Amino acid sequence: MNKRISVLSALAALALVACGSQPEKVSVTEQSPDSEKMPYLFGMELGSQLFKTVPRQIGEGLSEDAVVQGLSDAFKRSKDSTFKLQLSESTLQKIGDAFSGVSRQRMEQIQPDSATRASLKPAELKARNDSLIALLEVKPEPAITGKSVKLSDSTSSNIEKFSYMFGVNFEYQFKALNTQAGIEFSEDAFILGIRDGHKAAKDTSFGGILSKDTVAAVNKRFVDRVKQYREEQKAKAKLEQEKLRQEIAPLRGDTLPDGLPVKFNLTVPLEGITGDGSNLSAYAEKPLLVFYFSSTCGHCRHSAPEIEKLAETYKAQGLSTVGVASGGNNKKGIRQFIEDTKATYPVYFDAERKFGELYSDGYVPKVYLVSPDGSYKIYKSFNKEEDSVKVDIEALLKKK
Repeated sequence: MNKRISVLSALAALALVACGSQPEKVSVTEQSPDSEKMPYLFGMELGSQLFKTVPRQIGEGLSEDAVVQGLSDAFKRSKDSTFKLQLSESTLQKIGDAFSGVSRQRMEQIQPDSATRASLKPAELKARNDSLIALLEVKPEPAITGKSVKLSDSTSSNIEKFSYMFGVNFEYQFKALNTQAGIEFSEDAFILGIRDGHKAAKDTSFGGILSKDTVAAVNKRFVDRVKQYREEQKAKAKLEQEKLRQEIAPLRGDTLPDGLPVKFNLTVPLEGITGDGSNLSAYAEKPLLVFYFSSTCGHCRHSAPEIEKLAETYKAQGLSTVGVASGGNNKKGIRQFIEDTKATYPVYFDAERKFGELYSDGYVPKVYLVSPDGSYKIYKSFNKEEDSVKVDIEALLKKK
């Protein structure tokens, strides 16, 4: 469970915010359940690495209170979409960039010349750099109060803002831990672990609340649980896939040699996000352009403005355009994608994954040009085939 925390790894996309407070501490003991012991140990590992490594990188001690506040606020945001973090995205981006620059400058101070580098083995070079990093000056960290922290873009210190950013980032690490094991871990125990990890970074004799034997046993149970949960998810996915294949069989119809349906079935169930209806049947017997995407796909975001241009260019000539978000998305992410890309065409969600099972190989983006008779053409590399798409659209519209 080693997690290497660096200045660059903490950057995250964040929203505008208000104020929050830190949760009450939980008391982790040898008798506590694994849902508390595991996050406590994970928090200790992250906290120890953070408070041991980052101050040397940036030359300044972090604020424990601000780290915990960022984590606490991020936990609240995950439960309440109306809750806002305390610092704006632009502020956190700027502070992250600034400290990344500081880190690079400090690392440049200890880099050997080419002759020295060539003369040392990798382990020797690392030992040399570690010893030199330890000699660099580090400003003292802010005092720990254990109380909630109020931050603002204009008045908070840079180190408070930077520390807060790490706390927000730790919430994503915590989510990953839950996802790996399929267990609802204690947020308070995780925060306690972060704090004790800080203690361990300052005092190497401090090993945390739990005994070495307990730590070893908990770690083994965690590894076993991850393996078990992974197998359970595989079995579940296999059953769901078989069920999906049975459900889409009536929708597939005749197939081409590659297994794709001969005709584009507009009755495949979809969930409207900005589009009306529960499928695309309203577009029957009309020229139709379908943009199949994922809200988390960079290539899809790059393609979206070009799809918008095609939709606007050929709308008057009778071409309808829709977007279909793949089944791995969620509604919040899809709506954000629509907002970010300024999409004006109707967008649907393949919530039941039937569209993707019928017409996709799992990769996005894809573009489909559907003729009024139901025949269609797939463009698997839209960015490279955009000119061909335009030619085919114009040819299709002439046949109307």
